[in-house]
Amino acid sequence: MMIPPFDYKIPNTIEEACDLLWQAGGKAKVIAGGTDLVIGLRQGDHVPPLLIDITRIEELRKIEEMNESVFIGAATTHSEIVSSSLVKKYGRVLSDAASEIGSPQIRNVGTIGGNIVNASPAADTIPPLMVLNAMGKVVSKEGERQVPLSQLFRGPYKTTLKPHELLIQIIFAKLSPEVRSSFVRLARRGAMAIARMNVAIVLQTEKRKHRIEEICISVGSVTPTPQRMSEAEAFLRGKSPDEEVLQKASLKISGTMIRESGIRPTTSYKKPVIEALFVRAMRKALEEST
Repeated sequence: MMIPPFDYKIPNTIEEACDLLWQAGGKAKVIAGGTDLVIGLRQGDHVPPLLIDITRIEELRKIEEMNESVFIGAATTHSEIVSSSLVKKYGRVLSDAASEIGSPQIRNVGTIGGNIVNASPAADTIPPLMVLNAMGKVVSKEGERQVPLSQLFRGPYKTTLKPHELLIQIIFAKLSPEVRSSFVRLARRGAMAIARMNVAIVLQTEKRKHRIEEICISVGSVTPTPQRMSEAEAFLRGKSPDEEVLQKASLKISGTMIRESGIRPTTSYKKPVIEALFVRAMRKALEEST
């Protein structure tokens, strides 16, 4: 299908981008990597009269640390996240996930902000950001606000951003060196496929490694909006992660999935798979802490 004609503007500053969005009155689309948007344009899902390309805005391409936090510009590509020593050191679960996204070509152009704003339930970077308790910094002509990432999602492919708002930054607190993490995914056909399900875990065990002190779990593709698996987290805190405990926790994960999404034709397939994927992610995180 032919892409319909549109205006194309390339602002150099965040302020300029906000002005353009405001003037467009909700009729513009923001483009960075364009890996999802271009497909939408081709299929006729989006027919915006104006595209605003934010890739020239320097501030949106930076990964920085300040005090106890890491700041990632929304137009930072997955490849830049993978090669960032800051992300590897303080939020490795995110760089692990970014390294498994699509092909090298997609990682080179796809951006973390695009991944969030597209709001696909299968997005690989979102569960890691959920377990990192990430915040999103959103700006517009009306000012700026910081929101917990979970509050940016309204449903599959829907966000709570207003049409004139721009996500400019993702912020998370640095993980300490003794914290362990893991990311595992199940895709349909090898690395190029969109993940069907994925699990991100951040975990802290007692010094002797017998009990779980703190744990954060998030699972992609199983609930309408991204969320933490708080029931399983509460169950695991203070326990030794032996096989029986992990199996019981895995049932809490699938229980949350069924409660949030209802019984669907895919449930009989997804339930055992997500349980096994969670146990694999836990084992991987625990192995890393040896």
